[in-house]
Amino acid sequence: MTDDTKKLLNEAMEALGADSCKRGKNWNGYEVYIPVYVNGGYVVGLPLVVLVKDGDVRISTEEEAFEYLDHENN
Repeated sequence: MTDDTKKLLNEAMEALGADSCKRGKNWNGYEVYIPVYVNGGYVVGLPLVVLVKDGDVRISTEEEAFEYLDHENN
């Protein structure tokens, strides 16, 4: 992962209010990063993840978040 991609990943985690992230299972050609919330207590909302592919970093859509949950649990 390039420094630019790491920077974008950190920015995406910050946008989600996460303290850090952990690597998830690859999904649909994406590297998946799961937000980790340590200091914020409980998080209410959808289980969004950050998707990385070819240097492009983005937060999942609602639909992708649920599809990833299915993938992760199988």
